[in-house]
Amino acid sequence: IVWISEVDAAKAGIEDNDWIEVFNVNGAIACRAVVSQRVNEGMSLMYHAQERQINMPGAETTKTRGGMHNSVTRAVMKPTHMIGGYAQQAYGFNYYGTVGCNRDEFVIVRKMDKVDWLDESSEERGA
Repeated sequence: IVWISEVDAAKAGIEDNDWIEVFNVNGAIACRAVVSQRVNEGMSLMYHAQERQINMPGAETTKTRGGMHNSVTRAVMKPTHMIGGYAQQAYGFNYYGTVGCNRDEFVIVRKMDKVDWLDESSEERGA
């Protein structure tokens, strides 16, 4: 879920529990909206970074499953993690280092016009 303010939701025609798409140049996320007065206008908030492969519709911009929560973020390296050849250099999908860096990003949030569950094969969809 993505939390958005009541003001922003009203401007975008989004209601609580609508399917929305959050996207930027880095990627896209298909998820549900939580409309709340606890979120400041002009801000969206998403907790956790779980995989989004099962029971998720495809994002309208990418035509693939909604991705994971970090799809719209950049993996930023912390300079102190570049010291030595230790375990902090281990590979992790869309992640580099032992602690998270700030992952604030500018995103576009919009209500999904069509929720596509990607039930058909790519040949049937004409992709």
